Amino acid sequence: MVPPHQDGSSRPLLSGVVVHWNGDDELLALVESWPDDPRFELLVVDNSRAVKGRISDNRIFEPNENLGFGGAVNAALELVNAPAILVLNSDARPAQGALESLLEGLELHPEAAGLAPRLVSADGSTQHCWQLRPIPSLSTLLLQSLMIPAGRGPKVEPPAGTPVEQPAAAALVLKRSVLEEIGGFDEAFFPAWFEDVDLARRLNRAGHQVIYWPAAAFEHSLGATVPKLGYGRFLWIYYRNLERYLRKHHSLATAILARLLTAAAAAARIPWLAVRTPSRASSRQDAARGLVGLLLGALTGWRLPLAIRREIVDGRRAPEPRS
Repeated sequence: MVPPHQDGSSRPLLSGVVVHWNGDDELLALVESWPDDPRFELLVVDNSRAVKGRISDNRIFEPNENLGFGGAVNAALELVNAPAILVLNSDARPAQGALESLLEGLELHPEAAGLAPRLVSADGSTQHCWQLRPIPSLSTLLLQSLMIPAGRGPKVEPPAGTPVEQPAAAALVLKRSVLEEIGGFDEAFFPAWFEDVDLARRLNRAGHQVIYWPAAAFEHSLGATVPKLGYGRFLWIYYRNLERYLRKHHSLATAILARLLTAAAAAARIPWLAVRTPSRASSRQDAARGLVGLLLGALTGWRLPLAIRREIVDGRRAPEPRS
């Protein structure tokens, strides 16, 4: 086991940064599972401003507005002290000994920019097919624009030390120095989705490598955010950010093509709702509203529907005050 504070200082060795938005029960379970150990500090960035008073004040930061996932992590970097940053979703929590294993992995692999721990579901099954993916190719992104699943990770879970091009940011350790070097997360991917893909691409371009470290396990409730966000808003945000990613890393022409493909895919799926409801939607009516909203967004360059645009694009409004 790595002894505490090898450099003789009182600075923590690893800072956990949790981005919270309307997942109170999951967050409280994570906070309860966090060890009382000076090597490991924890900071919750509460974008929904919903849990103050239920978590120790020195573990929570309430911004004046919803910063999104990337913005929350960037803000937290100014407030935490460790040389290693563990980025976490509020629905991911460490198994016994996971944080110690991360320190050991960083010590054994000083060449690595970071570590991707093992994500598992509640039944113990691994999430490596979703978690450990290659950086998406242009063809993969265009298939996704058509609402066709593409770009999965390896069928067989890789061994420890395997390089991972695009690790999911649900639980991801990165060296502070590397994050600062590449400028942190791109906050334009607001409020979520594709900010971790963009980060992975920039890490790769800068010559940095993240490796898989399954000795550190985290239980993760995959897809817990979408039901709270709503199907329509999820579709609008996801495909808008996919287009933004294409515009940034490929070309304007491919971004426009992706938007047109998304409009066509949304229009084609609406009639099929008579026989099949998407698993992420709460009802057939919810799915219909979501697909119509996506169609309007894609056809208007994400200017419609106005309700979504004002909330996501124009506003970045602070959450409503607690009563």
